[in-house]
Amino acid sequence: MCTSPATALMQQLKVLVLSTPGFVGTDFLEATMDGLGVPYEVVRVDRAAAQPLNFTQLLWNPDGSARYAGYFMAPNLEAIGTLNKSDVLTLWDFQLRTGARSARFGVWPGSISFNADTASCSAADLPMTFSAGAAPVIGSSGINPAATLGNEGLWRCPFTKTPATVDCPICAADFPECIRPNCTATPVLDFAGGATAGGALVKYADGRESLAFIFDCAAFSPTCMVLGHLSLSWLLHDIIPGQRDALLTIHHDDIFLTTEFSKPITDGGVTRTAYRATKADLLAHLTWQATLNAKLPAGSDFKLEFPFNGAGVLETAAQASTPGQFTATLLDIDDRGCLDLPEYNTSGCGCWFSGTATCSSPSAFCRNCTKARSLPNPMLIPPLPCSWIQPCPPQDALATVSTWSLAQIRAGDELADYVISEPAPTSGFNWCSHTFSHQNLDNATSYDTDMQLRLNAAMAAPAFLGLTTKASWSSSSMVTPQISGLRNGDALATLKANGVTCVTGDNTWPFLLNKEQPYHMLYTTAATNGIDGIAIMPRSATEVYYNCTTAAQNLDLYNFLYFKVFNRDSTFDEVLAREAVRVVRDGLLKLRHDPYMMHQANLGLVDSSGRSLVMRWVDAVVAEFTKYTNWPLRSAKLDDLRAIFEAREARDACKLSYQIETTPLGTATAVTVSSAAAASGAKCDAPLMLGAGVGGAAAKQVMIPLVSGGSARVELTGQQWNAFTVVRPCSPPCLNGGVCNTTVGVCDCTGTNFTGADCSTAG
Repeated sequence: MCTSPATALMQQLKVLVLSTPGFVGTDFLEATMDGLGVPYEVVRVDRAAAQPLNFTQLLWNPDGSARYAGYFMAPNLEAIGTLNKSDVLTLWDFQLRTGARSARFGVWPGSISFNADTASCSAADLPMTFSAGAAPVIGSSGINPAATLGNEGLWRCPFTKTPATVDCPICAADFPECIRPNCTATPVLDFAGGATAGGALVKYADGRESLAFIFDCAAFSPTCMVLGHLSLSWLLHDIIPGQRDALLTIHHDDIFLTTEFSKPITDGGVTRTAYRATKADLLAHLTWQATLNAKLPAGSDFKLEFPFNGAGVLETAAQASTPGQFTATLLDIDDRGCLDLPEYNTSGCGCWFSGTATCSSPSAFCRNCTKARSLPNPMLIPPLPCSWIQPCPPQDALATVSTWSLAQIRAGDELADYVISEPAPTSGFNWCSHTFSHQNLDNATSYDTDMQLRLNAAMAAPAFLGLTTKASWSSSSMVTPQISGLRNGDALATLKANGVTCVTGDNTWPFLLNKEQPYHMLYTTAATNGIDGIAIMPRSATEVYYNCTTAAQNLDLYNFLYFKVFNRDSTFDEVLAREAVRVVRDGLLKLRHDPYMMHQANLGLVDSSGRSLVMRWVDAVVAEFTKYTNWPLRSAKLDDLRAIFEAREARDACKLSYQIETTPLGTATAVTVSSAAAASGAKCDAPLMLGAGVGGAAAKQVMIPLVSGGSARVELTGQQWNAFTVVRPCSPPCLNGGVCNTTVGVCDCTGTNFTGADCSTAG
């Protein structure tokens, strides 16, 4: 417990989550704080434990400073018999002494002064909107005050909005009698129709504040993720030790290549068997991006990224040239992966279909395969004449660059000419390498890998496309074809020798993810990948397929894959709605920075809608996201995205701790942030969000540079920590007629002829 005014005004800017053993309904709170990087601790209270939890020791440091700045309860432990009366009073006393707020989920309406409408108890979806009284709760969370929240799968009994009592009783079974503190509860979350509500801001007569929701929550619900952000911001008085950065980055692999369709399509009288993005496509997407950014909240900067293959430029220009006149030497390279080759079975890789653990001694061919299992794919590109066993005749590949003609490229490839001649495509989109001809790198030699990288670099250089001198270019990160080569040490070593030390993975494959910390990249090891230290950035697949240009194409494949899941065919609007919910719930609201995978064929504007697949997908995601938040939304080029991941990794290595200083009148005066002494000696930037008022733009993001083992103090201006004067009892109690000044927790011994901290020393 606090013992002096100096320590009473210090508390760690850390969140406590109180729950019970086995209860999974804290995952949305953990996901919210993991995404922001907010320090927190989950404590599961077990009444059957041999050693009961000592709440005084839990809440207070030995020096008298508070260990937490606020706490969540999920479920509502105060009212389900998990806490005894002494525990409850200790928690309440902690709030009084520190100004800490609480937020509770699974609260019965009667415990916050309302009557439950038991006839309306349900888990069906019934829209909810924020009440007029929710403005101080929304604060600087950036949650959209006009949001409509669903609640499908969340069991609740709504309450009528007129308070039934003037107190908020806690009457758990183990209490000898109910505790009935006076309170005023204001609805903050209304059900459709406005007569009933599902959440309230509770202000107790002694000054404590608590946010209460009548349903338990979980991360499967976008509503719960929204309420996680809202309640956390309110809980910490809009002083958040974390970073809120919503990123939506989309890669369109295979730019300049032509993608074959699995079957021909006819639209507008035109039959197509393949598609290659055009200048008109890029122009349309630049216009669409500008319109989209104008609608997004201030600070937004959405931009598509193009991993490109330079061989497609030569192939297209050659096809447009007069036979025999095109000077460039074209390279015929097999681009199939392990699973597409007969050697996958003849080399004994079959066990990989059940996982790498079942392969006791696979051959080198098998070990180099990035992906360890696969499902039948009816849309494989027909085999090319070369294979891993029967390679194409070796060619002096780099020498072919001298045969390239800029004039022939510009004359024969309108798309390449547009990129070369106009600034818009290189400033309006981000660019990175995807190798020259899309050769799968799982079993590529060092020479082949080197040629793929150097030829594409030559095409990207100022002599041709001119990408490498632009701010939009990423030089040290790339997307490998088919997410290949990640277990081929020769290929990875060659990437490193060419300055590439980060590649994208595929979240579909669990072994390409960092299982210990999903907000970090996975780093290769010599034992698993053949080389240490190459970063594998998580990247998410989408339900927009690589060989589709129209909604009809994409829907045919989607229904082929998922008919048995839904027991019916889906509409394309349903596909987009499911994708939007998934991306917003599992990506943007969790502040995951993983980019998303699409392909060049998805840029096509060939049907009557005038909108590409990526336009439709992004528009659906943005509509879902802005329905809930006012946060800026931006994209980051691959090198910058890698730096963002590395900054997060450095912060986590620093093991940051924050401490807030407050005056007796409740004004927050400073935050001190400290870094643990990391073994790596890592430096990091400690994030701190400050702000007040509705709207994400009101929250100011501060980054505090720290060295390993160092600390820094940030002085605050105008930040109110609590809305009431904190009651700080004197400890030890005042003796001999001394009067406790509860504002500062100090005994006033005036007129007693005694002195000392407790007026016990004769004067």
